[in-house]
Amino acid sequence: MTKSEDVLIKKFRAGNGVIFKEIFDRYYLPVKSYGFQYVEDDEIVEDFVQDAFLKVWEKRADFYFVAAIKSFLYMSVRNACLDYLRHQKVQRRNEPELILWLTEEGEEEFILEEEVHAMVYDAIKDLSERSRRVVILTMEGLSNPEIAKELGVSVNTVKTIKLRAYRVLRERLKGIQWLLLLLLGV
Repeated sequence: MTKSEDVLIKKFRAGNGVIFKEIFDRYYLPVKSYGFQYVEDDEIVEDFVQDAFLKVWEKRADFYFVAAIKSFLYMSVRNACLDYLRHQKVQRRNEPELILWLTEEGEEEFILEEEVHAMVYDAIKDLSERSRRVVILTMEGLSNPEIAKELGVSVNTVKTIKLRAYRVLRERLKGIQWLLLLLLGV
């Protein structure tokens, strides 16, 4: 690391907004262009890039090198884009089912299902960030090895996180189990 980079990173870590603006100006367009390679929607990619810069600012004390900031920005935007694309894939896969549910016959069931989904997602929201990520990736259809690769952990770690998360969710959703059974048609 050069002397100027050393001074720059120390000032950044201390909360110097001018240095943050320099970093923003240096990396904003390249990172946005990189994200656009994944998701060809300017507004969506711009949101991902802004979120990444916000995380960099919030975690500024964790960065000791400018290269680490750059890597974090690219990795954050890539992961956000991939998550978005996975979500779009799930939406497209479920679209015909959604249209069917929106017919008059299925409207009441749809409302009930949405209320249950809201309760489930509310319970998931209260999990730790790592547990929440594992549960959501599981719901999106990823296997344990795929989740392990995505998060950079072992398959056994994914299984342990899932086990703990499911215990917490079972406890929090104890009162709506009958609704889940009703929706599953058991």
